[in-house]
Amino acid sequence: MDSFMLALSVVLPLVVYMTVGGLIRKFSIFSKENFKTLNGLIFKVFIPLTLFVNVYCADLGDALQPGVFVLVLIQILILYLAASYIVPRIVKEPKDASTIIQGMYRSNFVLFGTTIADSLCGNEGAALVSALSAMVVPLFNILAVILFETNRGKTVSFTTILISIAKNPLVEAGALGTLFSLLHIKIPDFLMDPILDLSNIATPLALVTLGGILSFDSMKKHWKYLASTAAVRLVTAPLLMIFTGAFFGYRADILVVILAVFASPTAVASAPMAQTMGGNGELAGEIVASTSVLCVFTLFLFVFGLSQIGLI
Repeated sequence: MDSFMLALSVVLPLVVYMTVGGLIRKFSIFSKENFKTLNGLIFKVFIPLTLFVNVYCADLGDALQPGVFVLVLIQILILYLAASYIVPRIVKEPKDASTIIQGMYRSNFVLFGTTIADSLCGNEGAALVSALSAMVVPLFNILAVILFETNRGKTVSFTTILISIAKNPLVEAGALGTLFSLLHIKIPDFLMDPILDLSNIATPLALVTLGGILSFDSMKKHWKYLASTAAVRLVTAPLLMIFTGAFFGYRADILVVILAVFASPTAVASAPMAQTMGGNGELAGEIVASTSVLCVFTLFLFVFGLSQIGLI
């Protein structure tokens, strides 16, 4: 019963927030276009602000765990390379193949990871997620640039990669939070209080917005692609990566962080990335929508199962 309630405490907020977003759209309080505009604001301002606050307030001595970080980054690379090798041999259209590969390796870690860590670990888990985000987010972007440029037959330059990293607000926020923390720069309370208030609304607002954006109108055409992508993103990858972590002796908070990286749905940012870089934007949006809904069930099962066997 304890395991069931623990799993329910993780997924229930996700369901509530996304349902509220869906109802707001259904009753025409906000249109899909309004939600898309709000989504841009959230991912350029509110989520980076949350990341900055988490890193700034964290005890980086405890949050920085090089062994864990190296393991997670290697796991992401392995997932990316495996998908890059297998998918093009099955999916012959390059723009579809690149979109599916991105859907398999690139998770909505910053948004869902924070929620999962807060539910299961509290402040220490959130600090670890934030510290890891500063490395995972740039890697996701680097791999996406390489993926789409090579699928278009172009050579990827080091300058292109650096520009894509530098323009990412999440990277900038993580770096700034680390700098403030390491240099012990004190933010006055009269500024810190509103910053904390704004950062606290980021995750609920982002999930409400995600619920308002999700669309399932054209999924019949791509259902085979969606099923296989969701199976890898939400079941195969997290199973392999979590038990690899357990094999190396990690338990509790560390496994929760690995769960957050690999069991989260495909990143919302993957859809505009695919659209602008020669991928299949429609398919990318459908992957985001399907994995975001299905992850409610798969996350519940993972949390319940891992709790039952005493790993978290």
